[in-house]
Amino acid sequence: MFAHKIKLSVIVCTALLTGCATNVNIREYFPAVITSSPVDYESLYLRGIFNWWEAEPAYKVVPNPDGYSVNVKLIADGQPYDFRFADINYTSELNCGAEAPDNPIKQDQEQELVCVSGSHNLQFVPNETGTYRFTLLPNGSPSLRITRIQ
Repeated sequence: MFAHKIKLSVIVCTALLTGCATNVNIREYFPAVITSSPVDYESLYLRGIFNWWEAEPAYKVVPNPDGYSVNVKLIADGQPYDFRFADINYTSELNCGAEAPDNPIKQDQEQELVCVSGSHNLQFVPNETGTYRFTLLPNGSPSLRITRIQ
């Protein structure tokens, strides 16, 4: 009987400690209770298959007159480039993507973004090889416009 209580205590303590050690964002479970703060655009990076999803300095967005942007050289081979905007840690409210999967963004058209950890990757298929500007437009909820600059 005593050994059974010890085993039960060990199981309960392990469960409690494991629960404390997990990285849970309470905003994902109670979004209506916690108000969201505005997106901190200057902490975002363009992350995708073209940079192995890393937060590299060359892909950090910078302010410009239209919003916040980053330029990327892309090859037009008919395949979509998967990407998203996120901070260094993929913080839930700074993890911006698409609301629905597999809906490529069209060049020069504005696409609204969703900034939650459950968002889907964005996709873009360039029509021609060149340098493209990915511009975040801070009009209430964030949106994106992709233009070819070279």
